[in-house]
Amino acid sequence: RFTWLVVNLGTAMVASSVVGLFQGTIASFALLAVLMPIVSGMGGNAGTQTLAVVVRALATNQLTSSNTARMIGREFRIAAANGVMLGALIGLGTYVIFHNQNLSIVIAAAMLTNNIVAGLSGVLVPVTLDKFRIDPAVSSAVFVTTMTDTMGFFSFLGLASLWGLHG
Repeated sequence: RFTWLVVNLGTAMVASSVVGLFQGTIASFALLAVLMPIVSGMGGNAGTQTLAVVVRALATNQLTSSNTARMIGREFRIAAANGVMLGALIGLGTYVIFHNQNLSIVIAAAMLTNNIVAGLSGVLVPVTLDKFRIDPAVSSAVFVTTMTDTMGFFSFLGLASLWGLHG
């Protein structure tokens, strides 16, 4: 397990470098820094849930090459539905607390985006690792978390930059 934790240390640097790309945006609108962990954390949790379902299905031979596409479609639909609902909740909560409609829209869109990334990576990462005969139960979380952290930060901060959010 130590080896995968070392890999995780390296991949965490990738996610933090994405944050570094948006230093100016964060500096001009500090609330972004307050909300960033919500998007990445929720994505990580959603990805881990999908990952657990998929690893169990692989271990019990319920997921095979013949039904992988069906599983991907199913998890995409679940992730999109969860993303819409969670995005609406965090968008509403953000508006109630911070009274900023643009920030609410940005975090809702980022939540939707990251949930879809989480659902897809939660399927594709363990299936791919299993194909390469790498135990997905031990190694998948490192890659799924990296993807959800990186895309969570990128979607939230990127949308904030595009939307022109500033303090």
